[in-house]
Amino acid sequence: MTNRGSASRDGTYRYRWVADELRKAINGQAPGYRPEERLPTEGELATQYGVSRATVRQALDLLREKELIVTRQGSGTFVKDQPGTPVQSADSDDDEAWAVVSERVPPVMLQPYLEEAFEATRVTLDVYSMTTESLAARVSDQKARIVEGEIPPPRSITARLMLPDTESLSLAIPRPVDGADDPRVRERLRGILQSHATMLRESLLELRNRRLVPEVSVEVRLVKFSPQFKLYILNRRLALHGLYPPEEGTISLPPDGEEVQILDAYGTGATLFPFRAAADSPPQQAGIVHAFQDYFDRTWENQAERADF
Repeated sequence: MTNRGSASRDGTYRYRWVADELRKAINGQAPGYRPEERLPTEGELATQYGVSRATVRQALDLLREKELIVTRQGSGTFVKDQPGTPVQSADSDDDEAWAVVSERVPPVMLQPYLEEAFEATRVTLDVYSMTTESLAARVSDQKARIVEGEIPPPRSITARLMLPDTESLSLAIPRPVDGADDPRVRERLRGILQSHATMLRESLLELRNRRLVPEVSVEVRLVKFSPQFKLYILNRRLALHGLYPPEEGTISLPPDGEEVQILDAYGTGATLFPFRAAADSPPQQAGIVHAFQDYFDRTWENQAERADF
């Protein structure tokens, strides 16, 4: 079974196209797989469909969510013995066909979704987080993929980063556990977020300076409250959302290394929950992704102020 067609880099994400092709094979709409049959490996599917392994991984995630396949550790991925009711194509008329809002949806990591986002022609990153530490490292990886020719350079990259204002006395976290304000705690946070935001900006601007990506824009704005969650909106079609539960921790503060107990949000490497706009839904379509985008846009315009770094 061979299909080396390629989905457009504009419009529908390629992983949805791959998921649709596999779905057809599983549901008997094309020569394909029988119940309990083992699927090819991610690498084999990537070669078959002419896409990256990250794209295949996301396609398999979709099929797993729809209960069409099951992964058995150490054995591989198999068609379920009794696949669920045939699901509609990502290109169907049902705008919610591939929307994800379910208790059964497992948490995910940022990297594979960011890899897919950077394979689009125009990349947009709207980010609301505590420090952008996780994102900065992953964006550096995407820069390397472009520089090394692993993926075609996009025509443009636009990043908007919304972070806490460390001058604000209203930050709930980080803060000493006794509730008192300590300027050193806020200054420590400023150093962390400034370092990672600068790293992210320099990674993206390097692509413009190398004349690989013609248009690159990175803007940082600050809000006077602590994020209670992290939010990544990728290409205005996919939202990744994760909570920041406050946790106690110990930090050392200058000038003499005094140890202080603080409440902080430890989100590095945290798992996230994915929400996807349906492939054929317009950007203004009501839904969770649109609601996240509207929240971000309104907060960005009305409550965030341009950072001085």
